[in-house]
Formats: sequence, structure tokens, C-alpha cells
Amino acid sequence: MTSETSETSETSPRPGRPRDADKDLAVLIAARQLLAEVGYPQTTIVAIAKRAGVNSPAIYRRWPTRQALLEEAIHGPGGHAPPEPTGNLRADLATWVRIFLARADSPAARAGVPGLLADSQTEEARRRLLAIGAPVRKAFAELLGGAVDDGRIAPGADAELVFEILAGTTTFHALSRGSEEAELFVSRMADALYALVAAGRTAEQ
Repeated sequence: MTSETSETSETSPRPGRPRDADKDLAVLIAARQLLAEVGYPQTTIVAIAKRAGVNSPAIYRRWPTRQALLEEAIHGPGGHAPPEPTGNLRADLATWVRIFLARADSPAARAGVPGLLADSQTEEARRRLLAIGAPVRKAFAELLGGAVDDGRIAPGADAELVFEILAGTTTFHALSRGSEEAELFVSRMADALYALVAAGRTAEQ
């Protein structure tokens, strides 16, 4: 049995000392670096632990599985808060598109997303991804809600659906075309999202 196999047998967090935010960040940074350098299959817990200067059990006390760790490394907020609304919804949407595209086009995401998609076919994995993205989804919903409250757009836009379009389209563009014509894509995508949310309720509603 290899050391990686024996260590991955620890599949659930164990009680212990409070989490160390600096150690968590070091592990996430190490995971992103390794994804970019050696790819998804070779970014193992053993390799991440060595790069971050921690031991493998310490990682498993924080993340139940390798997949859970890599999901947070790729899809987590990365230490950056969502952008603050400016009052110009079209410009704010362009900022969100630009941020999502840059994150999806990062070396870690380009190396890791295909592997995670292949490995994320369980309900548990889907729940983890939703939990990781919950704060960002909430901030996006608040952006649209604020625009409704002050009358810039009519009520009725489905913030959850619009967010899925934003996330899915930027990820596909990054994986298939990288940063090719990035600003043109940002502008066109922002226009499309703005038209979608500005339409308000459909006739059927």
C-alpha cells in the first residue's frame, strides 16, 4: 500500500484544535500551485502537504477528501471578497464577468476543472460545490436585489439562473478559448446578462 493510499483512508474530519487560517491558506495555495505545475492527477494530498509544510493528517482534519480540498482550491473565494456594487449595474456585471473569467482561466482552474467535473458525479460532491459557492451566489443575488430596490431594473429576474449562466459561460469560454478576446467577451457577456435581468418578469409571470 502506498503512502497516498494509506493516508486517503482518513476520509472524515476529526475533532481537534481550532482551524488555523494561515495553515488553511498555505494548503490552498499549495494545491493551486501544484495543479498548475503537475496537473490534476498528480496533485495528491502527500504532494500538497509537502509543498504547504504540513502533514497529511492535518489536511484531512480540514478537508474530508482530496476532491473536497481541490474543489475549494479552485472554486472557493480565494481570499477575495465579491466586488462592491457601484450603482451602475451594467458596469458591475462586467466586473463580475471579468473576475469569473480570470479565475476560470487561471492555470489551476484550467488544469483542475476537467478532473473535478469527471469526479463530481455524486450528490455529496454537488452539495459541497453549492456550499463553497454560497457566499458568492448570495452577493450576486444582493447585487440584483439592490438594483430592483432602487428601481434600476424591474423585479422578476431569477438571480440563481443568471448566476448559473454567468458561471457556466465564463468557465466554458476559459476552458475552450482561454483569454482570447477577453475584453470583447466581457463586454458581450455583460450586455447579455444586463438584457436578461432588465427584462423583468415575462408575460407568463
